[in-house]
Amino acid sequence: MEHPINPNQPIRIAVMGLSGVGKTTLARCLPQSRWFHYSVDYRIWTHYLGDELNDYLKKLAMTHPLLREMLQRDAITVEHRVHFDNLLATSLFMGMLGNPKKHGSTLSDFTARMAKHAGAEVAAMLDIPQFIARAEELYEYPNFLADLSGSLCEVVEPASEDDAVLRMLDETVTLIYIRATKAHEKVLIERNIADPKPIYYRPDFVAAELPGLLEKYNAPDVTAIDPRKVGAYLYPRLLAHRVERYEAIAAKHALVLTMEQAAAIRSESDLL
Repeated sequence: MEHPINPNQPIRIAVMGLSGVGKTTLARCLPQSRWFHYSVDYRIWTHYLGDELNDYLKKLAMTHPLLREMLQRDAITVEHRVHFDNLLATSLFMGMLGNPKKHGSTLSDFTARMAKHAGAEVAAMLDIPQFIARAEELYEYPNFLADLSGSLCEVVEPASEDDAVLRMLDETVTLIYIRATKAHEKVLIERNIADPKPIYYRPDFVAAELPGLLEKYNAPDVTAIDPRKVGAYLYPRLLAHRVERYEAIAAKHALVLTMEQAAAIRSESDLL
């Protein structure tokens, strides 16, 4: 759906796409004095899942006898330091399916954490209109950019005419999709096979891929498999799954930039 941008009016933009396509880089090209930058990932982990993440880190610390004693005596505190440029602690919480002895998760624990993330992401998305109002009324920013999570395509239903998040985006912002190149997709796959990154997986996607995973490793259960191998198996399939869903969203709801076009943007005037 096309939304003409009028540079003489307040501009409301949301940018979506795979990890690393340039969403945050584009946001940083815009003058901070005129643009409010809303990060969905930051909102998820500082507001909706902040306490969950702190509790998880404390649970990890409690496995160390000395840290356990100090925590119990309130001699130390353990809190995340999530900010725009550092979401490392969030990867620990998300985790990966696999052998618990190698920091993997059972299917039930993994599914529960994924559900918490999905709920938090939808809530953070639906906060966008509230933050547009805050940016204008409280901080007096004329323009607004929402940097959407790489898993947006997983928590909406592209084919639905009644998806609350997509309806909100249509009514509120100009949605821009940055389309990854095949070369970038290849880099993401190679990077994640070498060092699998814990990210959001839809339950139906996991259910569809689990039989093939178990067959590949001749395993009776996912907890018998090294979580790095699980991630290396799932990620290339997840990437193709996400591209298909993003393209379906873009066809109905977004303007499209290639990665090359997005990388050429150096200023507000370039974007407009």
